[in-house]
Amino acid sequence: MGFWWLALKDALLMGRDRKALLTLVFMPILLIGILGAAFGNMMDEEEAASIKKFKVGIVNYDEGELGSVLSQEVFKKGLPELISAKEMTEEKLEDSLKEQEISVGIIIPRDFSGHIISGGNSEVRVISIPSASIQSSIVENVVLQFTQSAAINVIAMEVAGPTSFGKALPAMSQLAEADYAFVEEAAAEQDQKPVGSFQYYAAGMGVMFLLMTVITGVSAMIDEKEQDVFNRLLVTKLSNQHYLIGKFIGLLFMSSVQFFIIILGTHYLYDVQWGESMTGVIIVGFAFVFSVSGLGVLLGALVKKEKTFNAAGMLATQIMAAVGGSMVPLYIFPDWVNTVVKVLPNALALQTFLELMSGAGVWQVLIEAGILIAIGLVSLLIAFVSLFAGRRALHA
Repeated sequence: MGFWWLALKDALLMGRDRKALLTLVFMPILLIGILGAAFGNMMDEEEAASIKKFKVGIVNYDEGELGSVLSQEVFKKGLPELISAKEMTEEKLEDSLKEQEISVGIIIPRDFSGHIISGGNSEVRVISIPSASIQSSIVENVVLQFTQSAAINVIAMEVAGPTSFGKALPAMSQLAEADYAFVEEAAAEQDQKPVGSFQYYAAGMGVMFLLMTVITGVSAMIDEKEQDVFNRLLVTKLSNQHYLIGKFIGLLFMSSVQFFIIILGTHYLYDVQWGESMTGVIIVGFAFVFSVSGLGVLLGALVKKEKTFNAAGMLATQIMAAVGGSMVPLYIFPDWVNTVVKVLPNALALQTFLELMSGAGVWQVLIEAGILIAIGLVSLLIAFVSLFAGRRALHA
């Protein structure tokens, strides 16, 4: 089959190009080591492994028992090693947040106890400074767990009978202790090691250089069309479809080899742990390579001039790498930016790799892998249609 020969030819040409091998294989390993060491203090595993104690301001408008239990028993006494809570007025709370004297503020509304006891909804407002997203999440989980458990216990006491219900409120301090033991256990999960600097840049530089590999392959594809090699290949009875399939398989093979070299190199040289699920890493890696190879074939079918593509392609790669998190850590971007850039295959792949490094399993990343595969398939389909239409117009 002609396309297998074409794919083998591209792979051999790439393998014999020492400059390309140095740039696309050894350069990412070197950069990962440099960036991982340089930014080790900013993303230090030991310092980031635990959350420092933070201050919480509480405004309690509730006159019932549950509001007092939430503020006094839960936040003031529940986790003294993690949270330092203090009651204050709403005006003082706003000023303290502006001055960043506290990280998170809680406002317990009026009739909070009444709503919980009657089975209604009562929203507790949680306000935090921009840099305290993790702390605010902990506080939100504490409030949610307390309100849900309190409602369930009140309902159970109602079902048990009036005499039991009469003991509901005095027993809330014991309920709070039981609930907070659960919340403390959930907060302890935050002590799992986050992604370190070497891990982050292994994934970030990996996806960036995989993009560069595809750009290099597409440049050769466009050069073949400019040098009339493409037309001579078609004379050998190689169809348009087989030509694109051969180019796609060649890009897929070269990028896959590069990906595995990056994984093995970073693991054995820098002890980078790509996650507990190597199956998930392989699936996501293959899906990303599949998507960018499909996009590469599409660009190769559409673009006519190699010089124009080289300049624009490398610039586009750098922009995609920058906004996708390969150069600047995703953690400094707002959440909405990280969500929007997931339309880019490299950003989606990087964020998925980070999820795997943080402990996600294979089942948790299948949707992202499916999206990447779909991008590659759609790109291939458009490339087939475009090349077929171009050849048909040429011979019309």
